[in-house]
Amino acid sequence: MTTSPEINAERLWADIMTMGAIGATQGGGSFRPALSDADREGRNLFRYWAEEAGLVVTVDAIGNMFARREGTDPSLPPLMIGSHLDTQMPGGKFDGVLGVLAGIAVIRALDAAGVTTRRAIEIANFTNEEGARFQPGVMGSGIFAGVLALEDALSRKDDDGAMLGDELARIGYSGPLPVGGRAVHKYLELHIEQGPEMEKAGAMIAAVSNSSWGCSGFIDISGENGHSQTAAMSTRRNALVAAAKLILEIEAIGAENEPAGMVSATVIRNWPNNRVNIPHLTKLSYVAVHATEEGRAKIIDRIEAAARRIAGETGLTIDATTSHYRQRLDLSPELAGQVLEAAERLGYTSMMLPTLTSHDALSMTHLCPTAIIFVPCRQGISHSEKEWCEPDQVTAGAKVLLEMAMIAANEV
Repeated sequence: MTTSPEINAERLWADIMTMGAIGATQGGGSFRPALSDADREGRNLFRYWAEEAGLVVTVDAIGNMFARREGTDPSLPPLMIGSHLDTQMPGGKFDGVLGVLAGIAVIRALDAAGVTTRRAIEIANFTNEEGARFQPGVMGSGIFAGVLALEDALSRKDDDGAMLGDELARIGYSGPLPVGGRAVHKYLELHIEQGPEMEKAGAMIAAVSNSSWGCSGFIDISGENGHSQTAAMSTRRNALVAAAKLILEIEAIGAENEPAGMVSATVIRNWPNNRVNIPHLTKLSYVAVHATEEGRAKIIDRIEAAARRIAGETGLTIDATTSHYRQRLDLSPELAGQVLEAAERLGYTSMMLPTLTSHDALSMTHLCPTAIIFVPCRQGISHSEKEWCEPDQVTAGAKVLLEMAMIAANEV
């Protein structure tokens, strides 16, 4: 006898808090960078909960984990639900984690109700979505979808020189399976919004329509080394001074583009980084995003123009390059409509939104129809120890995810 599946809200919340305790920070967040010891512990806990729920867990060569509940027709490509368990340094308890653990909550709900599905359902934990330790981000899903190369990813190094492939092996998650190369029916990802629009609108659920135009910029500033206590001020060629000027310029450009676009300098590295030496080399990087391709191009042009001007003013050499371009991607309108319909059935206020940030779901658009379900986060804060999502918001997202899963997993 079957009953209507129901999300166990208390268990899901407890799971999120328990996962958040792995790598817990004093500020209330989590510190689980990709392939760290804490990431291994989080992966092990996910595996335990998945196997406890009767799922078969497999791991591929980039460390992506898949927990599978078989369907009545194993020949059909599976429905995939997922996100990631790695965090920023530090990050919060919900970014990525919500999408993975809500997937397990969906499976538990189906099992408790005695409900079978035509298609298998796989819960995915994708490797290194954040890109905090190893670049680029959205790595595991990108390789799975065929838009990034496995060998290039395995050779990436972190700031301490540790190689990604070696770290995968060290934590025991260099899996035997090939990455990707198989069909997926549809992909669903539940995520916090990472912005303030839902909170402003009073919406409990959002369906994501499309991504934005993004890129990363890298700026090298070359000056001249010298003694910080003896070199004449009039002759100093301090790379750090030019960097400071450019950082302020980039921030002003970002402020002028809000809300359609944003940009900030986010990384600075300085050599020799010695108290008694004038810096001869400073490296900056920034991340830019805009709702339009033209807007992104204008941001880049303005930053490069500022770099040329500051180079002229200081007499230093400034080289600016841009990479990691992310083009706009449109998610499935059909699935977005289903998200809104499910929210209405469940009595939740809803809206359509674009996403400014990257998600594993954007990689998966290259393979199959994809949906992102947003729930609000307090004041739009994410990538922060202050990141927070209320229990009723978590539950609402999981209920919509369950509705979506039951539809997609039973399609012919």
